[in-house]
Amino acid sequence: MCGAGAEGAPMDGQDDGRYDVVVIGAGPAGLTAGMYTSRQGLKTAIVGGEVGGQAAWAGEVENYLGWRLVTGKELVQNFRDHVAQFGVECFEGQLVNAIVPADDGYEVYTREGNVLPTRAIVIATGKAPNRLAVPGEQEFVGRGVSYCATCDAAFFKDADVAVVGPGESAADAALELAALGARVTLISLQAPKVPEAMLERVAAAPTITLMTGWKVTEIVGDSRVTGVKLKNPKEGTETTVAVSGVFIESGSIAVSEYTAGLVEMNEKGEIVIDNRGATSAAGIYAAGDVTDTPGKQIIIAAGEGARAAMALSRDLKRR
Repeated sequence: MCGAGAEGAPMDGQDDGRYDVVVIGAGPAGLTAGMYTSRQGLKTAIVGGEVGGQAAWAGEVENYLGWRLVTGKELVQNFRDHVAQFGVECFEGQLVNAIVPADDGYEVYTREGNVLPTRAIVIATGKAPNRLAVPGEQEFVGRGVSYCATCDAAFFKDADVAVVGPGESAADAALELAALGARVTLISLQAPKVPEAMLERVAAAPTITLMTGWKVTEIVGDSRVTGVKLKNPKEGTETTVAVSGVFIESGSIAVSEYTAGLVEMNEKGEIVIDNRGATSAAGIYAAGDVTDTPGKQIIIAAGEGARAAMALSRDLKRR
């Protein structure tokens, strides 16, 4: 079970080893989907590199209904405990590298050598944020470093913060933070790639400072973030900006490489789904941040996982 952190064992592909559902991804969407299908009496396995996904990185969560304030780790532990009640088999710490169509279903292959034959699949692998890969970034995740302004902006009202990124998501994050009274330094090595109207709004905001031509070389702090070190490669100059939060808005990578050619995807690399969570491939559903649904939030991902699982369960019972 996911709650117990079971690793599972290699399968031989015989009918008696076939799952009804294999859920790929162990974040909020995947765990919810696995819980729902198991409650429907379907033999379910969840395959995921890290239980909780990006939710596990969150320092504090205050917009998940039922908890006024909870840490990401506490929320994920509650997810674990809940899913563990339903006998879901969890291949934790394993990554899928291939999905192969088979008779009346699919075979899911993991990098660790497991083969999981299944009648249906839910893909819920989320999105991996583009990281800066600088000292201090990983150390301060949840302690001042955030990859989601919508999730965490409310914790930085009236604070000094940095937003890093050249695109619309960075400009939008800067405006969202400024609206809460934060003093924002918008940092980008390249000229901002945003619509002119949005750029005018950023430039007109009295509490947003643009620093174009600079890149972050280090995030510094003690128990929490206290500043960012910057370098201007063209001029060869360096500086440090004092901030209590760093919002990294450099885009995301959909973790769906093994689905290319199998399901329809949009230009962003997101899986296209219908209003039930079904993809273009029969028997494959998707939920959460990996899909083309807007609003990349924990609560939305969980809801999509439930919706996809319910649709999948109905479809399997009709076969």
